[in-house]
Amino acid sequence: MAPLEEVGPRLHSMGLDTARDIQAVILTHCHHDHTGGLDHFPHTRVIAPRENWMVSRGRRGMLMGCLPQRWPTWLRPELVTMDGPPVGPFPASHAITADGRILLVPTPGHVDGHVSVVVRDNDITYLLAGDATYSQRNLDAELTDGVTNDPRTASATLRAIKSFAAAEPTIVLPAHDPDGPARLAARAVYSPSALDHRR
Repeated sequence: MAPLEEVGPRLHSMGLDTARDIQAVILTHCHHDHTGGLDHFPHTRVIAPRENWMVSRGRRGMLMGCLPQRWPTWLRPELVTMDGPPVGPFPASHAITADGRILLVPTPGHVDGHVSVVVRDNDITYLLAGDATYSQRNLDAELTDGVTNDPRTASATLRAIKSFAAAEPTIVLPAHDPDGPARLAARAVYSPSALDHRR
C-alpha cells in the first residue's frame, strides 16, 4: 500500500480530521491488517474485544497473524467484554453508544474473541462483520474462510449472521468484500438463502 492509500490520508482527502472528526476506532480483532492503520489515530478512542486482545499479545496471537511488535507504542485500547443481553441469535452484546444503537456482538471462529459491529439506523441495520466472513457470497454459501481458527465455530457464526439478517433489514459489510462499498451505496439489504440448521 502506498502511503497516500493509508486510512489517515484517505480520510484527510475526504475533509476528515482523525483527531477532531473520528470519535472512536473499533477493532473487530487484532490481526495485522486490522491494526495496521492505528498510527493515524493517536488521539482517538480505540475499542477492542478483551478476549481477542488477550490472545493476540502472546505467541499464539503471533502465530495467528497478530503483530503486536508493530502496534503503536501508545496503544492502550479500551477493552470490552460481551456483558450485555442477547441480540437476536447472538448470545450477548456490548453497547458502544448510550442509546444502544451501536453495539458489538460476538462472532468468533475466524479468531477467538472476534466481534462484529451492529449499527441500527431508523429503517435499516448495518452489520460490520470484520472477518467473520470474507464476502457476502461466502456468507450465503456458509463457506468458512481459509484463515479460520475454528471452522465449526465459524460456521455457527455464519448461521447466526444469516438468522440476524433474516429478522431485520440488514446490510452486511465484511471487511474484505470488494462488493461492500457498492452494496453500501445502494443500501442493498442482504436476503439470506435458506438457513442451514446443520449442527
